[in-house]
Amino acid sequence: MASKQSPVMGSLCVLVISEGAAALQRSNSDGGGGMAAGADQEARSVRCECCGMAEECTPRYIGRVRERFHGKWVCGLCSEAVKERQKREPALTVDGAVDAHAALCERFNSTVRLNPKLSLASSMRDIARKSCQHRATATGADVIPSACSGAGAATMARSTSCALPYV
Repeated sequence: MASKQSPVMGSLCVLVISEGAAALQRSNSDGGGGMAAGADQEARSVRCECCGMAEECTPRYIGRVRERFHGKWVCGLCSEAVKERQKREPALTVDGAVDAHAALCERFNSTVRLNPKLSLASSMRDIARKSCQHRATATGADVIPSACSGAGAATMARSTSCALPYV
């Protein structure tokens, strides 16, 4: 049975639903208890514990995903992000990678969606902080905590070149 899949939805979820529907059709056409097979393969909605996106999947697929991610339901997009995180940090456990990605999603949802301008400022601050830390480690110099973290750093004086007063 062929099915169209959305680029947003995970391909495994769509395949499992299609295979389940095909098995249900076969059991109904054979006259054998289609209700028992259909109850196991009936798609139900489940929400990702990282990003909050809901997907329609079969209980069998939901069980496999939860088994892989230690009891947590993770959508296809978030599972790829978790795998990438584990590749970058091999010592990180599955739970640690899922928790780190969930924190990233929570931070994104609390800033970008609510106030895009605040998000831009936060992103610029993070880029400056990483750049400062990268330069300090590349030169082999000791990292001055106040210079890169902003805590206790000297404030920058306003330039006198601005002739217009504040309104």
